[in-house]
Amino acid sequence: MRYVTRAALALAAMLAAAASPAGASDRHPWCLVVQDAGDGSSCGYDTFAQCLTEARAGNVGYCAANPNYQAPAAVKTTHRRRGSR
Repeated sequence: MRYVTRAALALAAMLAAAASPAGASDRHPWCLVVQDAGDGSSCGYDTFAQCLTEARAGNVGYCAANPNYQAPAAVKTTHRRRGSR
């Protein structure tokens, strides 16, 4: 029974690791999509210009919006009313 449990946990871990691409990050809005034998992506760029600089340097691919990026929630500010004078 212990062997079956360990095997199931190992299989679940492998499936979870395979579900998300290695270069996919939800913290950066731009990805460099690499066009070579591996066809991977690197999503570590905060601006399109940063990504484009890297893509042009090695002429390795193109920049695309990160489909996993989630913009930070807007901070809602509240204004306090001053009391009447």
